[in-house]
Amino acid sequence: MTPPAMSPLYRKIALRLLPFLMLLYMVAFLDRVNISFAALTMNRDLGISESLYGFAAGIFFLGYCLFEVPANLMLARVGARRWIAILMVLWGIASVGTAFVSSKPEYVGARFLLGVAESGFFPGVVFYLTMWLPRPLRARLMALFFVAIPISSCVGSPISSHILLMDHISGLKGWQWLFVIEGAPAIVLGAMSWFLLEDGPRTAVWLSAAERDQLARDLASDEDTSHTGSASAWLHVARNSAAYFMTSVGIYGLGFWLPRILVATGTTAAATGWWATLPYGAGVAAMLAVSRWRAGLWVRVMMLLSAAGFVAVGLSHRLPVTLLGFAMAAVGIFGAMPLFWSVATSRVSGKAMGAAIAIINSVGAVGAFTGPAAMGWLRDATRSYSAGLFGIAGCLVVGAVVVSSGTEPSQK
Repeated sequence: MTPPAMSPLYRKIALRLLPFLMLLYMVAFLDRVNISFAALTMNRDLGISESLYGFAAGIFFLGYCLFEVPANLMLARVGARRWIAILMVLWGIASVGTAFVSSKPEYVGARFLLGVAESGFFPGVVFYLTMWLPRPLRARLMALFFVAIPISSCVGSPISSHILLMDHISGLKGWQWLFVIEGAPAIVLGAMSWFLLEDGPRTAVWLSAAERDQLARDLASDEDTSHTGSASAWLHVARNSAAYFMTSVGIYGLGFWLPRILVATGTTAAATGWWATLPYGAGVAAMLAVSRWRAGLWVRVMMLLSAAGFVAVGLSHRLPVTLLGFAMAAVGIFGAMPLFWSVATSRVSGKAMGAAIAIINSVGAVGAFTGPAAMGWLRDATRSYSAGLFGIAGCLVVGAVVVSSGTEPSQK
């Protein structure tokens, strides 16, 4: 099945769904990683060590992992529109509530609850997009969705660093204002998504009957050529689960530690927000550039490039080299993401796809917990970030070796 790269039908679907889903994911990712900027002052106020910071950053993913599969099952039962709306309101409340923690256990508990609330969002949206997009288009349009991650950090970094300057306004510290201001949009957008999203193509009144029939035929053709249920398909899932474990170590090594490492080079907290836009801007460009490339080959190249970037950061303590290394890391890790998910969803479909996505993302969540926690422990143990950065690089190399090649044809 080879539908046109961007026929009027798929252009219509993309313009209708992707801008709003990207906005939701930008808010989700920002609420997930904004502790990287809050920590610049919050850690001192609450007496949080680097080890505890890394553990709290990672504990989000323990809650995320434990509740992800039940959350994905609820998506099918409740429907995307209602379930995504409920999750967003809950995580918005959890994010705002983090502003009012006053002890280390409360801080860790708030991060865990945020992970529980966000657990169904990402796998739910990936599954949701597979209901609208046939396989040959998936990498290209998923790249536009995933670009919300580096855009979120690119825009959110300077905003977060300047919110920290709102110290003692209305009796709140800067880091408290950060959680309040950046958590509230999730509540508002969650309410909006109840009315703006559809549960699937069959209920989309903005599609004509002919368009719905064409989409159904394209997706059925995907189903006919899938390998769902075969041993090779589940080996494919297992390999990609291991690869995503390693990839998640890199994604959140970048997201949680970039601001702290930049500050360690001598920049101020406010300047760090602006310097951070450079690597994330490079990540945006990479995502858009690689979306039509051959997934099986280029996902490995991108992961190896990211590993080289983390090694460069670990070897140098000067700002220019650190920024260059983080830019390489961002280009590699963000360039790999849409290609990876195109590969990961290429040999399962139908009901099995939802389970496969949840399994891969759950294993990735374990990596996202392990990476920040290990990084914090190594920082306290060695008094340097280098050991942790080299460990992240090693994980990415392993991920590049084990990732499945998939069955995606070249789209270039």
